[in-house]
Amino acid sequence: MLTKKGLISLALFVCLIPTTSFSFDTKLLSEERYWQQLLHFKNGQSEIDSSNFFLASNGKIDAKAELEATLSAIHNNEDITCRFPARIKWLYETIPELSNKIDYKKCQSLEELLETYQASNAVLVFPTAHINSPASMFGHSFLRIDDKSGLSLTANAINYAAETTETNGFLFAYQGLFGGYNGKYSALPYYKKIKEYSDLERRDIWEYDLNLNQHELTRLLTHLYELKDTYADYFFLTENCSYNLLWLLEIARADTDLVSLFHFKAIPIDTIKAINQAGFIEGTSFRPSKTKQIKNLVKQEENATGDLKKAYKAELDIERLKLNRTKNKIDKNAYIKELLAKLSVRSKLPMLPEAKIAVPSDPLLSHKTAKITAGYNTKEDLEFGVKFSFHDIYDLEKGFISGAYINFFNLQFYKSKGDKIKLKDLDLLSINSYAVRDDIFKPISWGVSIGTKEFRQENHFKLTSEVGLSYALGKEAFSFLMLKPSLFYKNQTILGLGVKAGFIANHDNYKFGIIGENSFFNEGQNNINIEAFSTIKITKNTAINLKVNTLEAGKETYTFSMFYYL
Repeated sequence: MLTKKGLISLALFVCLIPTTSFSFDTKLLSEERYWQQLLHFKNGQSEIDSSNFFLASNGKIDAKAELEATLSAIHNNEDITCRFPARIKWLYETIPELSNKIDYKKCQSLEELLETYQASNAVLVFPTAHINSPASMFGHSFLRIDDKSGLSLTANAINYAAETTETNGFLFAYQGLFGGYNGKYSALPYYKKIKEYSDLERRDIWEYDLNLNQHELTRLLTHLYELKDTYADYFFLTENCSYNLLWLLEIARADTDLVSLFHFKAIPIDTIKAINQAGFIEGTSFRPSKTKQIKNLVKQEENATGDLKKAYKAELDIERLKLNRTKNKIDKNAYIKELLAKLSVRSKLPMLPEAKIAVPSDPLLSHKTAKITAGYNTKEDLEFGVKFSFHDIYDLEKGFISGAYINFFNLQFYKSKGDKIKLKDLDLLSINSYAVRDDIFKPISWGVSIGTKEFRQENHFKLTSEVGLSYALGKEAFSFLMLKPSLFYKNQTILGLGVKAGFIANHDNYKFGIIGENSFFNEGQNNINIEAFSTIKITKNTAINLKVNTLEAGKETYTFSMFYYL
């Protein structure tokens, strides 16, 4: 008795011999999951937006029409193997009789590419958040394809990104939210990505070894080849860098379902966790940022003596010079001259011991990025909230960058005794970047929030910002002092200017903070609020939050909340 696949093959073979017209058989084949994966089909249409990815005029929305157009091109001896090698290869594998009718032709340029790559291993690379860049605060992810040499720095990095020359982070984020850019796959040497993320942007890098076999690596690269001249609309929260890597992994391992897990958001760490859950990840390594390396040199120089102390100081002088060059504080000729002089000094001093930099918590151990909150306070209010993503000041820091907080669509409600449910806050977008300063790195801390807020017992549109300085207090704590202008609007505009100060102490299993604000408004009133909170871990994705708010002396409000991350 013929199987479904056998019936498809037989029907297509009979159909291909006399004519190029197709009927129910192509419909069956077009519904095969792998064909739809090859077309990047989701919810009835392809997520590829460039017309050159389709042979049929309606191929973007009709997988059957695209299949028929592909079979017709094969039947008419059109040379499309180099245009869609992954598709053609799969059709020949699925319909064995096809090769009896028309010889399979290899794509020479693809074979040369595969020979050049000599792929032996794949690594998922995760540069963590860039605390001072709103466009990069979710982090990024890309693939590294290692060859048999074992030299990772010269390996090829497979990246998906928005095609833009925009340097304004806020404008980039805005355009990216609404599909204002074309997203494209690209390949470049890994050492260039290291320089971009670890050195220039000062971001830690996590590398996750993937257990793709040789056949799967070849399928991934073959599909990537047919995507080289295509694009898809880039959406910062959904069809982004991390999400589009999932298509490549699905093509590599046909029985994998990753893309369908993500509908409203695809945060890099969430996609990495999904990849791990699907059984792809078999090893982890950590590459510290240039910032961490320099801070380690500072620490070692402080504790060293004699010639070793001089060696650390000479090394730091070189790193400071390089930083000034990256910030264009010194021209090229002067930089080269001064660098050679410093290297000469350094060459006469002893070698430094191997650096031992503490490895932070693996992002895979972090909580999920959406949150439901349920609480009760001493005013007998029930409180509840839903946060779309990502990580706020009350959340535990394990696996995240301390001081980097960003929220999209954070809704908070409350219900007083005998009253109806009321909206307390809606943060459409809220970002706080408390980047700590030291003797070498001197970033500015900042924040912005837009949405609505209950203000003077009524809901107002709000737009607030803050700017200031943050300093480390030991390894696991920091403080900040911010100037905070604000705008509230309902029937009239209320402008405010305040001072905000705080202290945050972190641990893998608990967190403690105190935040105080004093704001003065143009209608003559001022608001003083002091808040202390503590968050205690129950499981990786559940926690207890305790909060005390003081608006006036003797009128404290205590709130007990449960956090559930999903």
